[in-house]
Amino acid sequence: MFKAALRTSALRTPALQFVRFQSTIKQLNTLPELQSAISSKQLSVVDFYATWCGPCKAIAPQLEKMNTEYENVNFYKVDVDESPEVAGYCGVSAMPTFIMFKDGKGLGKIVGADPRGLKQGIEDFKN
Repeated sequence: MFKAALRTSALRTPALQFVRFQSTIKQLNTLPELQSAISSKQLSVVDFYATWCGPCKAIAPQLEKMNTEYENVNFYKVDVDESPEVAGYCGVSAMPTFIMFKDGKGLGKIVGADPRGLKQGIEDFKN
């Protein structure tokens, strides 16, 4: 009788729910969108990521924080699987890759989930 009670109560245990991370950073999907976004006189940081990429997921919250810290920097995201032409245009071959642009010109590239390197790049190019 006790074993039966254990089994039925185990069946009523709620399943684990996974929370999907919602980004506040603007998603770019096409080459014209990218070209328009990076033409700004302000520094633009484009995060090239993949949904299956562990390091991309790990750095995402830190990128969100930087998005709120740096008001004069534009942050964008490009899913390399959804927009391979954009990734190819920018020469992205590893994820995550962060490319910094100003006035439509590439200023620097950081490959890998390196928050300190990304922050340093932003500091170097934001003015």
